[in-house]
Amino acid sequence: MIFQEIEYAGFLSWPAFEESEVDGVVLRYSHGHTKRANSANIILHQKGDYASLVSRCEEYFEDKGLISTFRLPSYCNNEQLDSYLEGMGYRLIDRSLILYRPLEGSSFYGPEFIVKNSHEWMKSYCQISETDINRHEAHLEILKRIKDKVLMAVLVENEVEIACGVGVISNGYFGLFDLATEKSARNMGYGTKLLNGMLGWAMTNGATKAYLQVVADNQPAINLYKKLGYQPCYEYWYRIGSRANKSMHATSG
Repeated sequence: MIFQEIEYAGFLSWPAFEESEVDGVVLRYSHGHTKRANSANIILHQKGDYASLVSRCEEYFEDKGLISTFRLPSYCNNEQLDSYLEGMGYRLIDRSLILYRPLEGSSFYGPEFIVKNSHEWMKSYCQISETDINRHEAHLEILKRIKDKVLMAVLVENEVEIACGVGVISNGYFGLFDLATEKSARNMGYGTKLLNGMLGWAMTNGATKAYLQVVADNQPAINLYKKLGYQPCYEYWYRIGSRANKSMHATSG
C-alpha cells in the first residue's frame, strides 16, 4: 500500500532518536524537535481499548518530559480514536497534506546548487530562515542520524545563499524536508529552481517516487508543488494533549 510505504520512508528519512512499533502505533522520540519525530504515529486502524492505547502513549511521553501527541493519517480510518482523543481534551493542530508524484519518465532542469554536510547546511538554514542556530541542536542530531542517501542543498544567487532544502531517498522514495527561502526572495521562483534541481538529483540517484509534507492551509506552497507535478495523496493531523490529560484519563473509566 502506497500510504504505508510513504509513512515508513518518512520514518527512515527523518530518523528519531528512539523508535518502536506495536500493533500499528509507531512511538517516536527525538528530544522534542518536530512533532513528527516526537509523537505516536497511528499507521493502522485501531479498534477496541482506546483507553489502554492512550494511557500507554501518555506514559511513554511523560517519561520523556514531553506532552503526549498523536499523529493520525487519514488513510487508516481512525475517526473513532480521533473522537475519543477529542473527548479527552486533545487539541487538533497542524492539519497537513502528503503530496506525491512518480518520477519515472520525467525530466528536470534546475540550477547547480551547493551540497553541504549537516553542520554547514544547518548554518545556512538558520541564516536563510532567520532562526537561532543554538535552538537547533536536536534538529542537527536528526540530520546526522540519516543513514540513507541524502542531499543537503543550498541555492546561491549572486553569491548570496537564497534557498535550501534537504532531500532523502528511502526505499526508492525521495522525501523533501526543511525547505526554506530567504524572506526578501520569496515568490520569485527560487523555490521552483531549487526543487527542480533536487528532483533531478533524486532521479540520477535512483529515486522512482517523490513525496513531501505541507500544512493544509499553505496554498501558495501547494500551488508551487502542484506545478512540479505533485498531487494530494492523503492528509494527517496531530492531537496534542496537556499535562492534565493523564489525570482526566484516570477518571474517565
